[in-house]
Amino acid sequence: MQVGGLPLIHAIAKRMRLKEILYKYIPVHGNEDIPAVETLVLLVYNLILGKDPLYEMEEWVESIDFRCINNEDYENVKFNDDRFGRVLNKLYLVDRASLMTEIVVSFVKEFEIALTQLSNDSTSIKAFGRYPGKTRTGLELKKGHSKDHRPDLKQLVFSLSIAGDGAVPVHYKCYPGNVTDDQTHIETWDTLRKITGYPDFLYVADSKLCTDEQLSYIVGKGGRAVTIIPETWNEVESFRERVRKTKKAKDIIWRRRKPGSDDKNEYFSAFRGDFFTIKRGYKIHWIYSSEKRKRDRENRDKHLEKVEQCLAVLNGKINKRGLKTSTAIESAAKQIVEEHKLQDYFHISIGTITEKYQVQIGTGRPGKNTKYRTGVNKLFTLSWTQKKQVLKEEAQADGVFPLLCTDNDLTVKEVLKAYKYQPRLEKRFSQFKTIHNAAPLLFKKIERIEANMFGFFIALVIQALIEREVRNKMKERKIETIIVYPEQREAIHPTTSKILDRFDNICTYKVMENSQVVETFRDSLNEDQKLILSLLNIRENDFWKSASQSK
Repeated sequence: MQVGGLPLIHAIAKRMRLKEILYKYIPVHGNEDIPAVETLVLLVYNLILGKDPLYEMEEWVESIDFRCINNEDYENVKFNDDRFGRVLNKLYLVDRASLMTEIVVSFVKEFEIALTQLSNDSTSIKAFGRYPGKTRTGLELKKGHSKDHRPDLKQLVFSLSIAGDGAVPVHYKCYPGNVTDDQTHIETWDTLRKITGYPDFLYVADSKLCTDEQLSYIVGKGGRAVTIIPETWNEVESFRERVRKTKKAKDIIWRRRKPGSDDKNEYFSAFRGDFFTIKRGYKIHWIYSSEKRKRDRENRDKHLEKVEQCLAVLNGKINKRGLKTSTAIESAAKQIVEEHKLQDYFHISIGTITEKYQVQIGTGRPGKNTKYRTGVNKLFTLSWTQKKQVLKEEAQADGVFPLLCTDNDLTVKEVLKAYKYQPRLEKRFSQFKTIHNAAPLLFKKIERIEANMFGFFIALVIQALIEREVRNKMKERKIETIIVYPEQREAIHPTTSKILDRFDNICTYKVMENSQVVETFRDSLNEDQKLILSLLNIRENDFWKSASQSK
């Protein structure tokens, strides 16, 4: 019987009071052979371990040892796909917004999670096939801006907010696929204010937050916000133009190890001076990033090379078919540079040359006395050059980006660190789609899809809490690394998926004779696994048989 990482997941769920709260919203009915909550919790546990299709859930449930999750009473119940489908129907009918809030408030208190900084972003979840209709909350599959680069598919938008303490999710909501973030931040901020109980938490989001309506609403309600200013703002172009023309003084404010690298560092500098938005007077912090400078230069060089290649291909097609006039050739060349947004960096010129040819006068076979007339063809040439001075000036603005903060009391370093927490949220989205396999959507009913998104949210929460607990205890005990990778390799920042992988082959066994259990035994835990249990404050005996949980 499989045990694996289920006891770790179950231990965190108990501390969250997950079942206890779920029973308040999905009570037991007299005709049920197993409460719907027990089925729902199994579904969530499966999502954490890596989503199985509903039709394979029965096989998975039959393979697990129910004692490790305190469910021995239900080990003989058939958990078929219909049962899991029905529990999603029940979950859809409850007040999931209130349910989410109560669960979040519970685990925030239990795990002492700081809610002083909250980051928000969204991702798209693609779907194949037809999903007719919409839910009572207005959720429906629509085509929109696809972050999976599949604009041909319908999708949902999944908005997620995480705490600045451990990147633990504290709020989610699904929207129709054509909704953009600049329509959701006010609603999200209002919900987060209810969860935290106060308005002055620091709300961090991308440039879609940077609208006057949303910022003025948050500030007017006593909130604080950090965001990056879009390139379309006049303040951005004005400052960039000054940086292109003259050198501006700046000071290094933060050095750190480059994410994903063991031996490379990056640094950030802040430009000297006070900068404010024209409207409302919000403070702008102009930042220079050494790594962004490299990326900007590499991206520009890559696009310049691509344009050169496209223009060379175009050059081989001129004076033929639809490219026989200077206007047509110039238009085609401009289209190429404009598609790559490099029209300011190229000088396009159309030239002409003449080509003489001879044509026989009259008919018949050419001979000594045959006369010819000379004709002249006018041909066009295409040439281009890069504007070196413009490119040199543009390089002066590489690595520069503006952050807007509505709280003037925060230092530029605090603002930068708050914004640079956003990649932790992007990591949650990556886990959402790869570990939990959230996309593509596979249900036939939009109502079940909406309900299942709640299950994914709880799965993300439990995963984040395991990760946070292990890392915090490592820091507390001054443990630099633990072994979670194959071949006994160590990790400085272990992830939940790798932690659970360490328990993959842990099982219990029964020896049967005449349908009776005559002997039971189990695998032994190694020292690395015992260390992980101690970091999660799980006793070894509790790993094998969970303590009871009240309902």
